[in-house]
Amino acid sequence: MYNDFHTYLDENKCRLNMAKTHFDSLLGAELDYFGADDAENTFNVDGVVFKVLEDPSDGYRSYMGAIDYTDKSTSIFFSVPIARIRVEKYEGESSEYSEGNTGFRFVDVRDGHVWLEFGTDNTDDYYPYFVFRHMPSPGLLLMRRDD
Repeated sequence: MYNDFHTYLDENKCRLNMAKTHFDSLLGAELDYFGADDAENTFNVDGVVFKVLEDPSDGYRSYMGAIDYTDKSTSIFFSVPIARIRVEKYEGESSEYSEGNTGFRFVDVRDGHVWLEFGTDNTDDYYPYFVFRHMPSPGLLLMRRDD
């Protein structure tokens, strides 16, 4: 990976545009979800591995920079889908400690569980920060244990 995020963007503009167009076309779609790796910011939907890139900004602030395809991931995904999800976009949401959050989430179509959430959160409207949260479903773990 490139040390300079903006150099990476410039040198991969065509592929990044294609990946963004592809990902944007998935909004609202129901897809097979094979898992995510929050150490590498990668996820697998319908057999395609995407990588979410962080724009480090000035070191104090960071943002979701881009979504890219990757075939260089060391992530290990499930060999069969673990959920059927719907891709949703969120904008301007607030939580207990942040406001103006924007990004995407993968919501289980069966029970509404949020499997993955990524984007930019914002603390006190001054410190935006990149987020990539994979949240496995406890129900899946219990079902597997009972099998």
